Amino acid sequence: MIAQNPLMAAFAELIRKRYSPDRPESFWNCEPLFRHLADPEFAERVINDTLRALSIDPYHSGDWRAREIMLVRDPGWTLSLQLLEAPDRYIHSSPSHLLISPLSGLPLRGELYALPASYDNAVFDPSLKLEVIGPFALNAYEVLAIRADRHAVDLRIEQPVMLLKLATSPLQALEWLFSKSTLHPWQANDADAAMTNLRVGAYVLGRLSHQSSLEPIKALTGHANPNVRWAAIQNLGRLSRVEAQRYLLAALDDSHPYVRHAARQAMDEAERPMRKR
Repeated sequence: MIAQNPLMAAFAELIRKRYSPDRPESFWNCEPLFRHLADPEFAERVINDTLRALSIDPYHSGDWRAREIMLVRDPGWTLSLQLLEAPDRYIHSSPSHLLISPLSGLPLRGELYALPASYDNAVFDPSLKLEVIGPFALNAYEVLAIRADRHAVDLRIEQPVMLLKLATSPLQALEWLFSKSTLHPWQANDADAAMTNLRVGAYVLGRLSHQSSLEPIKALTGHANPNVRWAAIQNLGRLSRVEAQRYLLAALDDSHPYVRHAARQAMDEAERPMRKR
């Protein structure tokens, strides 16, 4: 956990008393605490203390993405400062519950959307369409709540803005991206980068087609994440028809439609050379 700053350490302790990761709705009990942070004097002190610590130790805030400083990283949530410099190309769903507040730039404008009633985060469906909730304008230190299971948001960045963000760990497997012109889904990305690494690993092992890769890919067919299972099933058939058959047959009854489709596709691919004879 990152919380060396005494103020942040105290804040983290209060959050732990109010938010339990096994009860995602308890996150909203933290909103009054977050509103207390979104105060000019308090925010300035925390930012300056963090920047001072970073100047002494570049690893003070851990390994995180560019334009984001981690103030507190707990197993179930994070508090960070994020610099936004340009609008995104797509409208984004959030895999996490979020509380955000601009610390600079007046105002932060955007559009809030409702996810469709039939939305299932784990099953990408390009026929769905966002529903417009309406525009918003956040002045500095005002707070917007974004629910992982209900909202998508389009931040219309007109000038660089520093954003204070309190977020749960991902509650959804995927982050969906929607077209700004049609409001239909365009693509979906893994909410957890580790899942992307596993999918890419399964693909590489399948393409290498070496027998030593069989056991690792077989292990991934039982992974809890359906996208990892899907990638493993897609590549299993490239290694051994005999060994793959049992796993592919079982995957035909997988709980996720994409995994079932991948299993059928892999079986067809494995049988194709035999049909040509």
